[in-house]
Order: sequence, then structure tokens, then C-alpha cells
Amino acid sequence: MYLISQTTGITTLLIFGLVMIVIVYFLTRKQFNSKDAFLVARREVGWLRGSLSIAVSWIWAPAVFIASMQAYNQGIAGAFWFIVPNVVCFFVFAPLAIRLRRFLPEGYTLPQFILKRYDNDKKTHLAFLVLFFGYQLGAIIINTLAAGVLLNALTGISFYLVVSLIMVLVLIYAIMSGLEASIITDVIQMAMVLLFCFILVPWVIIKAGGFSAVTGGFGGITGMFGNVFNPWIAYSFGIATTLSLISGPIGDQMFFQRVYASKKEQIVKTFVAGGLIFGLVPTILCLLGFIAANPHFSSLITVADPQMVGPVVIGYFLPKIALVAFLFMAFAALASTIDSAYCAISSLGTIDIYRKYFNPEASDRQLLSMSRKVMLAMALLGTGIALLQPKLLWVFLIYGALASAGFFPTVFSLYWKKLNKQGVFWAVTLSLIIGLPLSIYANITENVNLIVLASILSVVIGLITCLIAGFLNKKTVYNFASGEIEAVVE
Repeated sequence: MYLISQTTGITTLLIFGLVMIVIVYFLTRKQFNSKDAFLVARREVGWLRGSLSIAVSWIWAPAVFIASMQAYNQGIAGAFWFIVPNVVCFFVFAPLAIRLRRFLPEGYTLPQFILKRYDNDKKTHLAFLVLFFGYQLGAIIINTLAAGVLLNALTGISFYLVVSLIMVLVLIYAIMSGLEASIITDVIQMAMVLLFCFILVPWVIIKAGGFSAVTGGFGGITGMFGNVFNPWIAYSFGIATTLSLISGPIGDQMFFQRVYASKKEQIVKTFVAGGLIFGLVPTILCLLGFIAANPHFSSLITVADPQMVGPVVIGYFLPKIALVAFLFMAFAALASTIDSAYCAISSLGTIDIYRKYFNPEASDRQLLSMSRKVMLAMALLGTGIALLQPKLLWVFLIYGALASAGFFPTVFSLYWKKLNKQGVFWAVTLSLIIGLPLSIYANITENVNLIVLASILSVVIGLITCLIAGFLNKKTVYNFASGEIEAVVE
């Protein structure tokens, strides 16, 4: 017996998608043929729109589903190690964003800066592109996958139909005007997410008997994890998650695209506010997991799939209209990341591949056309992989290993003048060659020790390789003094 009828589920998805398409069409049709509107929203995004946009773009499927799942499975310890690094990463990213915008004020991507920083070295540039393309593909995969899993679990609608449909709906409005469309819909979608969070979760708590229903589940479903600093959760989940999330924005073109879209003087305000706004969502949603884990309710609420514990709890305590509202909230969160990933990956394909390697003299019209073609191609590829139905947690930890590979190479590239192109190339390449396959194997086999080792190796390899290269190099490779890009011949 499904909680929502198939007709209601499909209708909800179609209404959501069509509303977004209509809004984008009428608000951005004058920018349909503008390259800078498509790629960087004309670099005019203020801090409020920017913070709402980056906050909802960071509400990937993990924030919607894994937050409540961790609270259910691993209690307050699991929730802590998921929520805190998710917020802290914004604060880590902000100074890097300021520095990048200072050195390359009219840029589009981080790999573009890397290319200029290392004297047009193609190997180093391509190593970063592998990392960045992989991360954006991960964003497309996990969020389309989550939409399919959610609607299939609640309605019984074919997983394949839902995944294909959400890809088409989001692609239609994203391909119209790119980042301009993404930011407009992000503001609306973030408002929807916050509205439904602040209505549905308190409503569940009231129906469950008050906040004692939440505290009664702080130990998780087994009751063993009531200590927020439980050493086993800190080791088995906290290490890998923290490294993955802190590194995440540094491997995420969605963040860098908004660095270049924001008004320069408001970048720090944008990302700090974005982190605080984002943190509200997983914090509120994890309360549903605690309620399901409460011994008073755990025998009454059937949780067949812990990933779906949030909507299951809402369905148990509230009328069906509340589940429809949850669907709208989930679609808003997932669609915002999917369209942001489409925009991010199109900027990488257009600026870092097409203009760099195929048509350096491309006109704005040609760049805009290529942006749309890249967006379409990568949407099809990411959706195709999502249709294979990998586990949400696998994808989450694997793309985290990708981002970790670029953490120290990026930080040192922005701050250390003696780091050379050989050091950066090998730092990224070795991290990807060693850390990524190990992470894939570890997560598929669910070997906790290997998962932790893979997450640490991905970061440490980059750190050690960069340090060796920088200390062995006796020459200044890059001059940061002028405040602008100024490569120095080695």
C-alpha cells in the first residue's frame, strides 16, 4: 500500500516543473541570447539572492534524505557529523573565493585559473577538469536518483519514468537561460524548502507528543548513539564525511560559478549567510529521524528503507496533503541542485574545453550555443548513470573522494608562490588514481576501515605531494604581489 496515489505523485511533479518553466520564461526571456547571463548571471547577484541560491544548491539529496537517515540509524552522533561539516565548509570556502576573484576577476571557473596559474600547462588543467566534471556528474546522478527513489517509494510510479521526467523538466528551464534561470528558481525553491520545513516538522512533533518524542530517539534506532562524540561514529562516519564535505565546495563548480556571479564586494556575506541558511534544513529534517528511532514509535512505524525515513514519519503522523507538501519541498531541493549542476558543467565544457582546445576565437553566440549543447549531453550522461540505481550513500562518499583530491592543490595554488605545475599535476593525479578506486571499492563492499582510509588518503596524498614539490622548488613560480595574475617563467 503506497502512501500517495500515482496520479497525485505525477501531477505534483508536473505542476512543480511547469511552474518553474513558466517563471523562467517570463523573467529571463530577454537574456536568452546573453552569454554572461547564461554563464555568470551578468556578475550582478546580490548577497541575499546569492546566499539563498548557494544554500539551496548545496541541499543535495544527502541533506534531504541522509540527514534524517543518520539521525535514525546513528542518533545524535550521526546527525552531528553530517550537519556540522556541511555548514563549516561554507566558512572554509569564503576566503578562497575572495582570493580567486581578486586574481581572476573576470573568470568563469577554477580550472581556468589553474591554467593561467601554471603557465597554460594542459596536463594540470586536464587533471582538474577530470575532478570537476566527475564532481558535477555526481551531483546530477545523486539528485536525479533521489527523486526517482522518493516518488517510487511513495507512489509506486516507475523509478525510470520519474528519473527521466525530472531530467526533462529541469533541463527545459535550465537550458533557456542557464545560471540566470538557476538563481531565479533557487530563490523560489529555497523559500519553499524553508516554508515546508518550518510547517511539516513542527506539525509532526506536536502530533508525536512534543519535543520529548525527539529527545527519546537521540540514541538512534539501537539506542547506542546518544553521545554526540561517540568514538565509533566519529571514526566510521565522521572522518570520511568531514573530509568529503569540507573539500566539497573546492571541487564544485556550482560554488565557483556563484563566486563569479556575485557582486565582488559581497562574496563573503553571500557564502557565510548561505551556510547559515543551509544549516537550518538538515538540522530540522534530522528531527524526523529521531522521532522514528524513539522506542515508543519504532515498533509502530515501518521503515523498510532508512533513506526514506523522513517521508515515512510524515505519512504516519500527518494527512496525505502533508506528504504532497513534502514532495514539493523535496523536488525544490533536488531540482535546484540538478539545474545548478547543469549550469556548472556547461561552463566547464564551454570555457575550459571548447574555447581553450577547439575554438579560441569563438564568438559569444558560439559559446552560448556550445553551453547548451554541453548541458544537454551531460544531463543525458548523468541521468543514464542514475538509472543504474547506485546507493545514495555510495555516490555521496565517492564524489567526496573526488573533491578531496583537489583540496590541497587548490589551496596551495591560491596561496603558495613556489608550488609548481608538476607538483599540482601529480598531487591531483595520484589522489585520483589511488584514492578514488579505493573509495569506490570500499563503499561497494561497505568496509568501514577502507572507507576511512580512502577518504584520508585522497587528502593526504595531495598534501604530501604539494609540500614535496614546493619545498624542493627553489624558484618563485607565481607572483601574488600585484593582486592580479602574473605568471613567472620557471
